[in-house]
Amino acid sequence: MDVPYDFEMIKLYLKNHGYNIIELNAMDNEKLFNLYKEHSLKVIYEFQTSLHQNNSFSVGHIKNYDLENQLKSKLLKIGKNFSKIYDLIDEYIDRYSYEDFLEILCMQLDTIPPSKLEKILKVKYRQLQQVWLEKLEEKFKILPVEERIPLVKYYEKNQDDIAKLKRAYQDSKDPSHLEKIKKISEIKLNIIKIFMPSLMEENYKAYYDETPEKLELIDHILELTNSYSKKYLKDLTISKLKFLKNDIIEQNKREAQDKKLFQKYTKALSESMNSMDDNEFSKVCLDAIAELNSDQLQRVVSFLASKNKFFLNKFNTTVKSYQSIAKTKIVQ
Repeated sequence: MDVPYDFEMIKLYLKNHGYNIIELNAMDNEKLFNLYKEHSLKVIYEFQTSLHQNNSFSVGHIKNYDLENQLKSKLLKIGKNFSKIYDLIDEYIDRYSYEDFLEILCMQLDTIPPSKLEKILKVKYRQLQQVWLEKLEEKFKILPVEERIPLVKYYEKNQDDIAKLKRAYQDSKDPSHLEKIKKISEIKLNIIKIFMPSLMEENYKAYYDETPEKLELIDHILELTNSYSKKYLKDLTISKLKFLKNDIIEQNKREAQDKKLFQKYTKALSESMNSMDDNEFSKVCLDAIAELNSDQLQRVVSFLASKNKFFLNKFNTTVKSYQSIAKTKIVQ
């Protein structure tokens, strides 16, 4: 990584978070930045679960038979009371995976068709996921937009982890918790923005992917060519998209010019080929040799030779004395 910025702030940040300063000083810039990035992401994305690790260890790592027996007992008592079924789902939804919860429901509520129970559970899961994600997005509005968008997308991507999503939602109701996330996010953003501005897009891709500038660049490129998919273009950085757009524009100009010259000389040579005046054909041949590059000239000659079996011999005979100024050797 060749980034002409001072990394002392990163070292100080990592040192203040428990890393050995001697080991930090021994790292090159790339290793130092990767360590910083890894630490920052870990703090931000896993902070929500850290407060609950000690309290939820037995539930998360060891099957809680008392809890399961308690749930089964309640299910046996409620029968077909759907209102109470919904209430129990709310109460235990973060304790089981979707599959395990459905299995328990089907076993204990065997008088209700499994398809009915599956629909109830699925609707409840989707309902809660939507509510919690919307609440999280609302709470995360205090974060810098560059940090907020990737964080929201992280929870959207992992929304099927109901336990994690519910804990994040509950934690987000704590102002001190949100303030800590905000502080961590601002530190990370400011270090990159001030000392490594060229790496902003690499670190905040989810944010930049939705900026008007990038979306307009992608749309423009898709209008210019069908050689690239939208998915491929979205994976490129804005700077690469700009370069690609300019390259395509220049290429299209060259192709348009090539086409114009091709049509000009195929028409002129074809018409002069049929002329009674040999000097006219010679003049067009010399004009073509002077104006066209090697590839352009070869395409014109090959095309006309395929249309008229006498063309290549006449062309080569005409330009033979001028071969030293030709852009390419015409195939005999």
